[in-house]
Amino acid sequence: MNINKKEQELVDEVMENFDFVRCHQTMRMLDWRWAIPNNQVPTIERLKTSAMNRIEGAIENAKESKNKNHNNYYFSYSGGLKATVWKNRYGQITDIQLEFIVSDWHAGED
Repeated sequence: MNINKKEQELVDEVMENFDFVRCHQTMRMLDWRWAIPNNQVPTIERLKTSAMNRIEGAIENAKESKNKNHNNYYFSYSGGLKATVWKNRYGQITDIQLEFIVSDWHAGED
């Protein structure tokens, strides 16, 4: 994937500041297993790898989109990890967020 310096800085900030230990502890407490690779609670390293995959997927979704509306967001979600990126009307990625979602509910229109 081809990302620029600003995007890499955003990715690095997220990866350096996300609390992977807390995420792992929560998954252990809930016995939250991932089927791949071996139906076990993922290690912290596996969480980091998956987080990078989610971030890269969201960036790719944003870059592939032809939508030029202001502040569009794009996401990639799997295994409780959700990465969201926002791009401005110039097509530049301006924000990246990584979440570990244990529970969520939405009803109605955004």
